[in-house]
Amino acid sequence: MGMAKLAKDKHITRFMKGIFNLRPSLPRYTFTWNVGTVLKYLSQLYPNENLSLKMLTLKCIALFALSSAQRSQTLVNLDLRFVSVTDNSLIFKIPVLLKTTKPNKSNVDVIIHKYQKQENCPVRCIKHYILRTKDVRKSKNLFISFKTFKHVTTSTIARWLKIVLGNAGIDINKFKSSFRSASTSATKQAGISLNDILKTANWRSAYTFQKFYFKDIETPLPSYTETVFNSYL
Repeated sequence: MGMAKLAKDKHITRFMKGIFNLRPSLPRYTFTWNVGTVLKYLSQLYPNENLSLKMLTLKCIALFALSSAQRSQTLVNLDLRFVSVTDNSLIFKIPVLLKTTKPNKSNVDVIIHKYQKQENCPVRCIKHYILRTKDVRKSKNLFISFKTFKHVTTSTIARWLKIVLGNAGIDINKFKSSFRSASTSATKQAGISLNDILKTANWRSAYTFQKFYFKDIETPLPSYTETVFNSYL
């Protein structure tokens, strides 16, 4: 029996359908948390000067992750020796090989822009973080342990982001640490062009974003019952 006929065989088709029903290939979640919920929590962590180093670190890593849409591997390799600081931005060059690094092509710069609301401005927060850790840090990496002041691992970065989600009231059992998905989905729904999103997140294919990262935003909506019962008002 040829491959074409085999694929159409009713017994094979029925068998494969049974496998799908037992273990359907479905995404872990079809929507993501609302960025506004986390930003509202982070805005309460202000002024930055009054925060403990731990809380300042958590705030900075969350703001950086949201505004850059970078994976933990990139965040852990941000290096103070390769940053350009201006009044309105921070520009990091990534000097190491990343998951997305290709032969004969350098890594894309990670750029963080100033935000008008001071309490959630990533540039202002990170500048203060650099100043606060200047005399204690034992690593040139941007983000360091608030206990040992040494460089941290990707798992530590992921754990910090998860802590921020939990503190903000996000269900961490449902969403884990999905900052890239939440950040890029929010910008897509706000009208940012797909090309700008792909460039910022360092994705070469729109397929990657659409299939694995773009989700509907979880928002509190009235129930069906409330909508029906209030319709006569």
